Amino acid sequence: MAIQSEGIGLFPFIESDHPFYPQVQRFRTLLSENPLYAEAVERVKGGRTAVHSEIKGRLVPGHGWELSRFYWSFQSWDESRPLRFHALTLYSAAQTGQTSFYEFPQDPYLTTVVSFFGEKPFRPDEEGTAGQLDVLQYVPLRRLTFRISDPHETIAPVIGKFKRRSRFKESYNRLVSVSRAIRRSQSAFSVAAPVGIDEAHCLFFQEARPGKDLSTLLDKDRFPELLHRMGTIHRDLHGQNVPDVPEWDFGAFLQNLGRDIQWISFFRPEQGPFLDDIRDLLLRQVPRIDPGEYSFCHGDFVCSQILLENDHWSVIDFDLGMRGDPYLEIAMLLASLKYDVPLFEAHFICRKQGESDILEEACESYLNGYQERAQKALSRKRLLWYRICAEIYYLSLMLKKDRFCSMAFDRTIEQVRHLSEQLGKDKRRDP
Repeated sequence: MAIQSEGIGLFPFIESDHPFYPQVQRFRTLLSENPLYAEAVERVKGGRTAVHSEIKGRLVPGHGWELSRFYWSFQSWDESRPLRFHALTLYSAAQTGQTSFYEFPQDPYLTTVVSFFGEKPFRPDEEGTAGQLDVLQYVPLRRLTFRISDPHETIAPVIGKFKRRSRFKESYNRLVSVSRAIRRSQSAFSVAAPVGIDEAHCLFFQEARPGKDLSTLLDKDRFPELLHRMGTIHRDLHGQNVPDVPEWDFGAFLQNLGRDIQWISFFRPEQGPFLDDIRDLLLRQVPRIDPGEYSFCHGDFVCSQILLENDHWSVIDFDLGMRGDPYLEIAMLLASLKYDVPLFEAHFICRKQGESDILEEACESYLNGYQERAQKALSRKRLLWYRICAEIYYLSLMLKKDRFCSMAFDRTIEQVRHLSEQLGKDKRRDP
């Protein structure tokens, strides 16, 4: 999308009566007055662009929410740039009191990116011709993912991933464990093989898997079949024995659930009483938790993490892999469909009264595949509980990541209401 330099739509749902408004308005002014931003927009009119943004707060006892961190990053893929990619990021941190602009490859947390690209470390052929580098995704402060390929196609492409110094080695070791487990199990899907680690640059490399991500392949004709297959793959993944991964903390999960509800209410106070009732319902009906029954979980299993080419399936990005309750991961996937898949996003927002609900059909297709592979039915009550939690998480994320859409928000609130009514009426014990 192309963004105009006038009337910047930076967290537009934060209006003049909100406590964060003075700070956000200052960020809007800084951005609109920065000539680098106007230049970046002008250079890529009609081209490929993206915006990554985040606003985070901390709860101060007796005071309420304070803005703790903010960033807004305008990114473009521009052939005239040295790396064919450009990003201008506005970053502010309450802890340091500093507000600054950064031009890629500068980043306040990913500090080794600048030196790595300056050293040109990859040469795919004997003549020393540099490989082609494509930035795939840049999430400021957190990670940069890129692809290096050989123009002559004599060497297989690889994926490089920068992460924070405190996280990159853990992510690589987790990928090593997952890759070994999948190879041993002879699963019906593949994962990227680890290639190597560059500790000096907080960077690791992995195999580039072929295919397009599933979110772009789901259409009205094929989504039932593809999501059914995705369900079988997810069940296979949950059956893997992957050592040396962390265990999910249910207590922390409940704390985060409460914070998400407070965060939503902070921006949409009219929903506060309803969400308080939902929280109370969830706390009354907390499912039985037994860490001995945990399974290996991907940590972020959504359609865009699945690659498909000629019936060859790959699962990517195991940075958040852990042992946890598979019901949570199932619920998070179901909630993600209307945000992660263009087909379902459009349907969720534009669906007319009386029109068939393809999103519900999609959920059932996936669940049928999962249950058939497991050869047993899932507990619908347990799944209901986690589905409500997942919808709340995505509502909070919508506000945190500047993805607020009033119609999507209102329809999700109604979905939470519907799911909670079902949970309240279900008198069965959680198995």
